[in-house]
Amino acid sequence: MAFRFFILIISLTLSACSAVPSPANIPKKTTLNTYYDFQLYDPSNQQEIDNIKQLAQQLADSQVVLFGEFHTHPAIHLAQLRLFAALYQQNHQLSLSMEQFDRSQQAVLNQYLDEQIGEEWLVKQTKAWDNYRSDYRPLVEFAKQQQLEIIAANAPRKHVRCLGRQGLDYLQQLPSNQRQQLAETFTIEDPAYRQRLFGNAHHGDEQQTQNHFIAMLAWDDTMAESIAKHALNSGQQIMHTVGNFHIEQRQGTYSRVKQRLHGQKVSSVVALSEREFTSLSAAEKQQKGDYLIIVRALPLRYKNEQHRRAEFAQINQQAQISCQ
Repeated sequence: MAFRFFILIISLTLSACSAVPSPANIPKKTTLNTYYDFQLYDPSNQQEIDNIKQLAQQLADSQVVLFGEFHTHPAIHLAQLRLFAALYQQNHQLSLSMEQFDRSQQAVLNQYLDEQIGEEWLVKQTKAWDNYRSDYRPLVEFAKQQQLEIIAANAPRKHVRCLGRQGLDYLQQLPSNQRQQLAETFTIEDPAYRQRLFGNAHHGDEQQTQNHFIAMLAWDDTMAESIAKHALNSGQQIMHTVGNFHIEQRQGTYSRVKQRLHGQKVSSVVALSEREFTSLSAAEKQQKGDYLIIVRALPLRYKNEQHRRAEFAQINQQAQISCQ
């Protein structure tokens, strides 16, 4: 589902997932022999972090922890669960925020947390990601067991797609209850983030490219607003699970949360493959994020360009919806 979810935005020529380079051997205390192994790294002092408990201690004073992921990577999802549990051991005033649910699904998610509905109903009603049961169920169940709140932080997919087609004008036609499912304000001027998203390429004319950028911002600003509102209202620490692209280089969701939290500390845990890690200088590693999680690269999705194009075409066709 993670792949399909992001390819739905490729119907707007966007992708919120970072490509994962191939693995390479690097000297470290942790050996990445399997897809459940990971290494934690502090780029500020260029030292490996021994374990999740140590990372949790270093994050104790962060109001918000943004945990980036390569969707479907077993080691990253395992680390997310372990970090969330370790943060809870330190501070029971904790909430989980998730890109994987959107604001329109908050009521259904709350019903599940309150034991009013079962998991199958939750999955069907929210059209949960295909990898929900394998990758996100453990986090949700831990939060449920400890009676912690979960924030359905994202923007609804339909609105994201329609913003990609029509730009901000689309917001004017939404009734108030649907308008509230998106961030109140969007930070449009962000040339560095736009450059990282598109490079020097253009997707159609300039207005189409700008609309596609606004669609990406619908994710970032809506997630950031959801997180910040909960943090300011509850005073709780929040851990947010999110695609890596949204927080790399402290851009996207990261920068939008910082804008809204008025100086409270925000920290990121950014995912890297072994090869990418070894290719970066110390300064580049610091630029990537506040903390790094290094994992084995996932297998290539496609080796044949025709196969990739066929899959994209099928998903694009499925994504055709009315924006009226």
